[in-house]
Amino acid sequence: MNLSLSTRIIIAVTLFFFAALGTITYFNYTSMQNFAKESEREKSEQLLNSIEPVVSINMFLGMDDPMRDYLTKITQTTPMILKLTVKDSGGRIHFSYTSERYGAQNITPILLKHTIQDKILSKPAGEIEMVYSNAKYSEIVEQYKHFSFQLLLAAFALVLLLVILLKKALTPLKELAYELKSYDPVKSNFSKTRMEGEGEICIIQNAVVDMVEKIRDYTSELSKLNLELETKVKERTRTIENTNEQLRKEIEERIRAEEALKYANKMLEKLSTLDSLTGLYNRRIFEQNFKKLWKTALRERQPISMILCDIDHFKKINDTYGHQAGDRCLKEFADILQKCISRPMDMVARYGGEEFIFLLPDTPLLGAVTIANEIQLQLSRRNENPETEIKMTTSIGVSCVIPRDKKESAALLQEADRALYQAKRKGRNRIIVHPL
Repeated sequence: MNLSLSTRIIIAVTLFFFAALGTITYFNYTSMQNFAKESEREKSEQLLNSIEPVVSINMFLGMDDPMRDYLTKITQTTPMILKLTVKDSGGRIHFSYTSERYGAQNITPILLKHTIQDKILSKPAGEIEMVYSNAKYSEIVEQYKHFSFQLLLAAFALVLLLVILLKKALTPLKELAYELKSYDPVKSNFSKTRMEGEGEICIIQNAVVDMVEKIRDYTSELSKLNLELETKVKERTRTIENTNEQLRKEIEERIRAEEALKYANKMLEKLSTLDSLTGLYNRRIFEQNFKKLWKTALRERQPISMILCDIDHFKKINDTYGHQAGDRCLKEFADILQKCISRPMDMVARYGGEEFIFLLPDTPLLGAVTIANEIQLQLSRRNENPETEIKMTTSIGVSCVIPRDKKESAALLQEADRALYQAKRKGRNRIIVHPL
């Protein structure tokens, strides 16, 4: 008999319910186990709580014999007590009982300890230790375990039956799915045919067969349309390729023009910041940096030094050897000055004519004098070279200050210039220091 899909689903749901019942039974077993264990613990706690007041009074009154009689009756009437010990605060044992069944338990017994309080002195008077059997708990749990195991076996059998039924019910759908997965409209390799019947599987397969037949018709028409579309795409592709080639050439020309413009702007920027003859910074850039570095030194209370120097008797060099030789001397002198500084924040610039200026932030006076001496040393070594035709000397003025206000920047430049003037007046080729 062919069952409908809905009937099969009802059967599957019913079987699933039984499987869920098995799962619930398992969790119920776990809950029961915990409940039985807690119940036994509560009974042992209540028993110990009932013993404690009697023991406390007897110990307080020193009546050990009545206490032993009382506890002996308790142990005889309560076989669940495996061990009972009463100690005073000094550790002396007033009562001790151990059952023959102690140590023969399959499940760990319950161990309870209560401190006996002296109600008058409000301090511990002793301790009661009781070991309570878990045999009843073990019996309840074992009985429920057998029941739960049987119920779970039944649930497992029902689930297994559910799997078998579902597998058998879904086999036609599975075969149909494989056919659809391997179906190729070009090869027309779909082998399923119409089925007779009113079941859902029959309806689905018949609908799929109708769909495949429509796909075959559409595929034939689509092949014709694809052929026409491919022809149009090829024509359009050739047009796009020609347009792209033209666009690529225009982009390359644009890129070359932009690179040429960037190079020109870079050269203009370089020309606007550097002296064209010596390659050092020009006076405009020096003055801009001087303002920035002065503000930094003023804010951080750092020393800032300045060195002014020029070539002695430079006019005589031009008159004697010509202006081209004078330009060569300026370049050589600029190279020497540039080599005398190493920190990125230090700068040397051509201040005008044969005059050059150093700006040395965060540099004390001693550091500036060291650089000035290095200039004189390097120039002296140049002059000692026998191949050097034109000898040069330089006069140097040095000044230094820790800024206190914005107006002192002009004073620093004036002091360096005054030191340079004194170096010239005293015979040139020397260093004069004027700290501010």
